[in-house]
Amino acid sequence: AGEVVTVGSQVERFEPGNRVVAANTAPCNMCYYCKRGQQNLCTDLLVNLGAFAEYIRVPERIVQQSTFVLPDHLEDMEAAAMEPLACVVHGQDLIQIQPGESVVIIGAGGPIGLMHLQLALKQGASPVIAVDLSENRLRTATMLGATMTLNPLEDEVQSIIHNATAGRGADVVIESAGSLKAWESAIGLVRKGGRVQWFGGLPSGTEITLDTVRVHYDELTLYGVYHATPLSFERAFRMIEQGVVDIRSLITDVVPLEKLEEALKSMQEGKSIKMAISPEV
Repeated sequence: AGEVVTVGSQVERFEPGNRVVAANTAPCNMCYYCKRGQQNLCTDLLVNLGAFAEYIRVPERIVQQSTFVLPDHLEDMEAAAMEPLACVVHGQDLIQIQPGESVVIIGAGGPIGLMHLQLALKQGASPVIAVDLSENRLRTATMLGATMTLNPLEDEVQSIIHNATAGRGADVVIESAGSLKAWESAIGLVRKGGRVQWFGGLPSGTEITLDTVRVHYDELTLYGVYHATPLSFERAFRMIEQGVVDIRSLITDVVPLEKLEEALKSMQEGKSIKMAISPEV
């Protein structure tokens, strides 16, 4: 997110001086998947990398589909969270949380998990149980409305969740930790007929072990989820614009561009939630 410095000769909706946020991808809208509303799986997905820079060129396709002017009240650093939130919006659209359903979020203390937490609460889920290894991050989850927080290093997560759900297990389990152990443990936390979403990606070639009896006889529904669609981006932007999701609470610090590596290491080590990178600091 930032200020427009110059525009191409055919750009009509934006002008220098506008503050905007742009997605990092745009689909072709012509391939098999796009025509079926699965633009996130586009076979010609345009990806625009390089946003850790003072200036970036936004390609035509992204300008046309997923670039938005910021209102005066919205900070650049808040708008810059549009992409991860769009991915969370897409994931929640797939899993369709219903009012009153119990939801467990593994890796709930990271930015993605905290976004899932807020949207689950907005859908009327109860209880919403946050699971994470970091006590600092779990405090943020509590501040944002988590019904209960659990740390696997200290708590018997499976037994506590089963006790909290009348022995059934959760209606919905969302894995957002991106670890093999979290992927596998999610199955043990969901009820018969429940839904599991594996949101956190694992390295290519990673294999997991599943109890096929549980999957088959307990009629579990398992969701993979990838990226977002243009509609997801627009909805995410509107949520940030209207304050539906609290982004400011996820930003641990604002650091200058030259400290990018330091900021990334801080996030990787779990010392921070979300770092805003600003060339102007």
